[in-house]
Amino acid sequence: MASKWSITLFALLVLLSATYAADNSSADNDWRVFINSNCIITDEPFLLPQSDDEATARVVPLFGILVSKLASTLISTVIEGSVGGLGGQAARKDTKYVTAKDFNLYLADLSESPATSINPRLGCLTVVAGQFHPDSLDCTGDYIPREVSVESVQLPQSEWQTTRTDNSIENILRRANVCMAGQTKSVYEARILFSDDKTAYRMNNAGYWINSLMSTKSTTASRNLLYTLEIVGPSAGSGGPALSTAWVNIGQVSAGDTAIGGYHSDWLRVPPVSRSARQTHASDTAIHQEVIGQIEALERAVVRDSRLLAGIQQRARAASPEVREGLEKEMAKIGVRLVTKEAMLEARLGEYDDLPQSRLLYMPVTMRFGITETRSERKTMQMVAAILEANSKVLADTANEMIGIDRSLNLETTEADLEILRESYFDALVAVNTSLPDSNDEVEELEQELTLAKESYNAARLATGLSPID
Repeated sequence: MASKWSITLFALLVLLSATYAADNSSADNDWRVFINSNCIITDEPFLLPQSDDEATARVVPLFGILVSKLASTLISTVIEGSVGGLGGQAARKDTKYVTAKDFNLYLADLSESPATSINPRLGCLTVVAGQFHPDSLDCTGDYIPREVSVESVQLPQSEWQTTRTDNSIENILRRANVCMAGQTKSVYEARILFSDDKTAYRMNNAGYWINSLMSTKSTTASRNLLYTLEIVGPSAGSGGPALSTAWVNIGQVSAGDTAIGGYHSDWLRVPPVSRSARQTHASDTAIHQEVIGQIEALERAVVRDSRLLAGIQQRARAASPEVREGLEKEMAKIGVRLVTKEAMLEARLGEYDDLPQSRLLYMPVTMRFGITETRSERKTMQMVAAILEANSKVLADTANEMIGIDRSLNLETTEADLEILRESYFDALVAVNTSLPDSNDEVEELEQELTLAKESYNAARLATGLSPID
């Protein structure tokens, strides 16, 4: 059986850790989607055997996620079945949909920094099809962990053997409190990977396990399998604009097929924080931004002065007595300035610790997820083409609206420019606040630089839809 992945995405597959179930599915075709920082199946941790050696405790060596804690991270969520999908097109007979509303793509963890970032739970997508026990049932106690046998624990990890008697997918799902009534029909997992700078992402195939197809009870039939996802922006009407459309074309599959890893998408651009979310975030975190800006500027200043002082000390050792006398005066001046900045940095760090340390969520969207099984690859490709045609213009228009700034070749202010001007402003502010009072000309020059830096920073903020600072 030829199993291929052809993954093309136009935007980020992102949700909070949650579960969804399609209420328009028939009794034997119920399916749910789980999103968490780790995959339920392919990231199942090992459990080391009991040992008297304290250094060899019963721990999870790979991921640091205990089974009892994983279940609590999967939040049950009320959803509604979608009668449409794919940009408002009529529902397809070979596709089942599920809609999940009000999920935030971004957060700001104020305990670390007021900056926004992709929600860290957006790590893996798990789709499960089959019969589920009622949500009130807790099956985590029935999970049999993957405990390594005593005989193999000293071997390389690739050679570990386990002592458990149930290696079924259903047993592994129980660790996340996914309680199946009988055998699963199918399970698919895909990992969401981000670039180091968080501006790009791609989807990696984590694996799939297909016991039976959703569209037929035949054990010999084959189908082309396609997963789709629309990320829909807020709207005053019944349906908002499609911010992005993603699909994963697994290819032809049959009952009994299993595959782990192997294929991934190209690197793609991460959808930016919307204009309205940026404005709300700036208002929510104004004090945090002011304090952290000074902290970062003080840290840069301390590094610069430390390097400058070390360089002058090195030159002073080889200088003539006359030159050394002048250098020693300069070293004393830099030393006083350095101590002042270090003291101010410590004070600002304490000030930030006293501010509220909550987690703020931004950019709520609606998710429309669909699963399609077709008899021919041609139908699958036609569906992909329809997605492209329906969303190509919307994606371009929405990108400009979300960013909220001109993206033409004559662009004067970009997000990168804003960050540079922000750093320049806080560097100038710190320079004024830590200047020595014995040089009026120097202080006046620093204050002029601060005024110019503030004007440039405020102009950039206005150009990107943010209010100016006072």
